[in-house]
Amino acid sequence: MRTTEKLQKFKVWTEETLCRGRRLKAPASDRDVTKIVYREPSVFLAWSPMRLNKAGALELDTSNTTPSITIMPSMSYAKMIEEKRFDKYQGVHRPVNLGNQLSVTMLFSVFEPGTRLPGFTESGDANGKGLDLSLFQDGTEQGLMTLLDWIDDAKKALLQEMCIPGTDMALNEQSIVWSLYTDQQYVTDRRPIYYGFINCTFGGYVDEGNKRTNKYLL
Repeated sequence: MRTTEKLQKFKVWTEETLCRGRRLKAPASDRDVTKIVYREPSVFLAWSPMRLNKAGALELDTSNTTPSITIMPSMSYAKMIEEKRFDKYQGVHRPVNLGNQLSVTMLFSVFEPGTRLPGFTESGDANGKGLDLSLFQDGTEQGLMTLLDWIDDAKKALLQEMCIPGTDMALNEQSIVWSLYTDQQYVTDRRPIYYGFINCTFGGYVDEGNKRTNKYLL
């Protein structure tokens, strides 16, 4: 099965299982901090969309990419052969499981602009001095909690499903690892966007095409 087919099917599964019906906070299109916008998360393959700004340079369009899951293929075996311990130490190389692999990283992004206390939106009109920032709390843990709940739902769904419908992708359940976005072992603070990821590996069938003749059997 082609890698493109697998990724498209996995994208559909991710949309239906982890995004459909879920409403998460998203940036307002006009960047108005007084607005709280909710949107169903999007799923992208490999790269998030980019757009041209007025100066002609590329910039990330966060209003289109958050909240979202980006599915990125990573280093995988084209033909995976596992050996038993007995075979290895006896010098006998007998394949137990033969197949290809597809390893993926699922990058989760959550937007959490903080908490607007009662009266924050109206404060700009009330005093004529702009918004009362004492009624705006941006250092909360809400984004982290939302992100972790979403990652937990993803882990549970993967372990329950085990195989992605319409594909030959069978999950290696021991391959699942997850983390917050880190740099040199420290959590990287990217608020108001919170990042976390799941790495996992799927096994699949090997399509060898035309079999080559074994010269030793001629």
